[in-house]
Amino acid sequence: MKQFLIRRIFYAVVAILGGTLIIFFLSRASGDPRVLFIDEYGGGPGDEVWEKMGRELGLDKPVPIQYAIWLKKSLTGDFGTSLALQRPVITVLKERAPASLRLGVAGWIFGTLVGIPLGIISAIKRGTKWDYLARTFALFGQSLPTFWAGIMGILIFAGIFEWLPSGTMGEGGFSIPHLIMPAIVLGWLPAAGYLRLTRSSMLDVLESEYIKLARAKGVRYSVVIWKHAFRNALLVPLTYSGLLLIGFITGTTVAETVFSWPGLGRLAINSVMGNDFPVVAAIMFFTMLLYVTVVLFLDLIYAFIDPRIRTG
Repeated sequence: MKQFLIRRIFYAVVAILGGTLIIFFLSRASGDPRVLFIDEYGGGPGDEVWEKMGRELGLDKPVPIQYAIWLKKSLTGDFGTSLALQRPVITVLKERAPASLRLGVAGWIFGTLVGIPLGIISAIKRGTKWDYLARTFALFGQSLPTFWAGIMGILIFAGIFEWLPSGTMGEGGFSIPHLIMPAIVLGWLPAAGYLRLTRSSMLDVLESEYIKLARAKGVRYSVVIWKHAFRNALLVPLTYSGLLLIGFITGTTVAETVFSWPGLGRLAINSVMGNDFPVVAAIMFFTMLLYVTVVLFLDLIYAFIDPRIRTG
């Protein structure tokens, strides 16, 4: 187990360094960053202003040194100043992150609590009306675009019936009713994915020899399903679950745009459109860091669930 842990941590560090290299060079791909920053100084740049800015940003040094400076600042949370908002990038992210966190976790909970049980029921009741109903739910969840489902939800439940607010947090700040519709719209597609993955994994496990042996020995059906079948079918949905949660937390662009939700996804779109590369680079950096951390955590969970993984 110790060697497995060391190996996975080493891979995680390599992945983080590779990700930071990609982010750094992409931030330089559009040319000299001073061209974007020059508006702060007003008017066209003179030679003195240009050189001063180069020294401040470290652009007068070789590229490897620039990367080392950028990496050091990024690891300490210093991503510079937003070009559009003229505020520290880390401050902007701290303001937007809670909204994305609430929406992402709510959508993830809905998708998980709906999709996995439906997948289990669909596998156990294979060929029955419950199986067809669950698969129909998955079909609509994967075929209906998120933006269309969001617009229809606003039209029906906020416009016609007036049961729920349209999702925008508004001046009053966060409240549960404002969260319900965006969370359901956001979680419907993942719920369909959970259902299909769980159903497929459960069917594979239920056809295995050790399940047939347990049934032949007279083990209770509930024990066979939950202790033997579900635990061994959990690896695939678990991978999907971890990556899905990180994707939700770091920004759900379509849902946030439809419901005017002030989160990281909407911030990322506005920053890309406005060429605000310090904000884009910061969002990419934290997204990459979260993904690598979650994958490492999932690897450790795999090793705990299935000892064959850590000994392979």
